[in-house]
Amino acid sequence: MRVKTCNRLIATVGELRRVIIPTNVEQPQKLRLITSRFTALIGVILTGYIAALATRSAFWQSAHHFHWLLPLDRLLPAWAVLTVNVVIYGWILWLCIVFPRALQGKERVLVTGWVPGLVLEPIQGMVSVSLATAIQYVKAASMMVAFIAAVVILVQSSGTRTAPSDRVVPQ
Repeated sequence: MRVKTCNRLIATVGELRRVIIPTNVEQPQKLRLITSRFTALIGVILTGYIAALATRSAFWQSAHHFHWLLPLDRLLPAWAVLTVNVVIYGWILWLCIVFPRALQGKERVLVTGWVPGLVLEPIQGMVSVSLATAIQYVKAASMMVAFIAAVVILVQSSGTRTAPSDRVVPQ
């Protein structure tokens, strides 16, 4: 008796699970950032330039000075400058979380490689010199990963008119 009741309960739970979590729903199409060889080339050039600057600043140390994201010191009072910069920094943090999640595959690696530079740059001038140096190394390493991802995307797109898809197309 208990076995029949238990089996019936398991069957009911299984049916409810199929109704609540359908398995045949199509996944929404992910955002494509790089759609052609031209945009792949632009990605390689921009990422390579920033990676070179990050690597140079990591190995040839310079003094780290605090600076605002928007230097409006002469136009606005100090509290307004602080408010504007905190809002912009919050928006950048939000973009660094949401934007990579909307991408897929190598494009996600490319964009995620840019995130440490964007997130750590504003706070780099407010920390000790040793921590600022460590931040420079992290930024340089992440930009090199992003550069490698950009080059891979460009190389894979060189044989086609459009950028490669990360999905395997059945033949």
